Amino acid sequence: MYFLYILSAITPAILILLFVYKQDKFPEPKNIVFKTFLFGCATILAIDLIIPVLDNFSENYFKDNTFHFFDNFIRAAFLEEFFKLTVIVFFCTRKSAFDEPMDGLVYGVAASLGFAAYENIGYVLNFYKDPSFNIAVVRAFSAVPLHALCGIIMGFLITQSIFEKQHNYLNLILALLIPVGLHGLYNFSYASPSVSYQMANVVLFVSFLRVIFMFKALKKKQLKGTIAHKKYYFISLNKFIQSTSSVLLIYLAILYLVSVSY
Repeated sequence: MYFLYILSAITPAILILLFVYKQDKFPEPKNIVFKTFLFGCATILAIDLIIPVLDNFSENYFKDNTFHFFDNFIRAAFLEEFFKLTVIVFFCTRKSAFDEPMDGLVYGVAASLGFAAYENIGYVLNFYKDPSFNIAVVRAFSAVPLHALCGIIMGFLITQSIFEKQHNYLNLILALLIPVGLHGLYNFSYASPSVSYQMANVVLFVSFLRVIFMFKALKKKQLKGTIAHKKYYFISLNKFIQSTSSVLLIYLAILYLVSVSY
């Protein structure tokens, strides 16, 4: 019986990944996509080590909306998106198969859905201490697609950083800044009484529209043979640390503004 609950938890992630994979005219090596998915699952190991520390910190120093902001934007969104970015940058972009912009979308969604699938198993098996097919259905149309959309946007911006001639470092920053913002706002709208829960639906809808246009533009370029394969920017460890630190400082600054506003 538990197998059915686990299957219901991971099926949405697998279906979305297969759909995105089929959008690529020049499919990525299946073994690399599969490894990316597994590495996405494995990020939970690092996240679980850090979360107790952040939980203890937030419970001691924050309350009300300041607590909700820290909990949703930094403890959840930043931490999760940071480790997804780590997988994409230090595993996927280092592969020779990563040679065109569409690749970023495929690998981005694979890393994100790896995490989402593992996380979803926990929710489905332990919803109010009992397994629940209902929560599997709800999250199949909410949290799992959110992870996928954030991964696609992240992957797209990474490719903008690598394959474009201008704004390389800025796009690297945006590759984390925007997914954290979308993810955090989605979570915050459910947690904070100051924001309507309908904001979560707005985040999903707007992100979905943007992703559709991304795929349309890149597929058109693939069909025309106008996709650029030359890499203009290499994401080194130093640049990765600088960009991710900048994003964290931005959200900590916003946290400070939230704390003085309430």
